[in-house]
Amino acid sequence: MRTDDLIAVMTAGHRPVDTGWLRRATWLCAVAALALTVLLVFLILGARADIAGAWLTRPVIAKALLGASVASIALVLFQRSLRPGLKPGRALPLVAIPVAFVAGWALFTLAQAPAEQWGELVFGRHWRACLIAVPLYALVPLVVLYGLARHGAPVDGRVTGACAGLASAGLATLAYSLHCPDDAAPFLATWYTIAIAAVAAIGAMAFPRLLRW
Repeated sequence: MRTDDLIAVMTAGHRPVDTGWLRRATWLCAVAALALTVLLVFLILGARADIAGAWLTRPVIAKALLGASVASIALVLFQRSLRPGLKPGRALPLVAIPVAFVAGWALFTLAQAPAEQWGELVFGRHWRACLIAVPLYALVPLVVLYGLARHGAPVDGRVTGACAGLASAGLATLAYSLHCPDDAAPFLATWYTIAIAAVAAIGAMAFPRLLRW
């Protein structure tokens, strides 16, 4: 058989490689994990009593936007971390942008309030619940993203885990905002940020141990 004939036979069934399936799978998994997390929040904690009116207020919208923006940035980086040759770790600082906006809003709020109200604005009524609930509910999307990571080819498990943790915490923040009655910007900037950072650290520590080839 001539070389040209051999090449023709080998390429006869050639189809373009679908390189976008990880991107599509990442967003589908994120949507499914968010829906499940919201369902768990409603079943276990319930929606906040004034959700019908509060959902359209600026503080609640800010909670949702913080979670959605952190999750969106982290999900983009997460799916890139599953493809060898890309270096999403360099873009991780982008996650700090929405956090910085919330921190600026919190500082402005404190500057406008009397000093004796600062403790109430920062701690609210349920700061311990926030620190516990966000990481716990983040376990749902974190497990989902871990399962997806096993179907990819992550080179740096620490970066993949940090991205998965940030995305999971963002989704959990979005879900928990439907229950949390503390709306002050300093509360949001303090306890939600700490919870998000904690989940990111959990992902960064756990994924290198779990994603061994």
